[in-house]
Amino acid sequence: MHKKSHRESIKEKITNGRYVEYRGLSICKINDFYPLANGKTKYQVHSYYFSELYENIDEALDRFFEIRRKIR
Repeated sequence: MHKKSHRESIKEKITNGRYVEYRGLSICKINDFYPLANGKTKYQVHSYYFSELYENIDEALDRFFEIRRKIR
């Protein structure tokens, strides 16, 4: 049986309408929380000092983990 990586686990949570937080940093599919006018799926990486929307979940996850490494 294939054990999911931490990244795969977070990706699954986000695609299932949940969000993930780590010490003030979060990632979510923003459409699950706010309707967007253009109807495109967007993923938000957000902290007290940074907030950005991404159309690609893998790009959002890359940024989330990049910032998370700096928080440790």
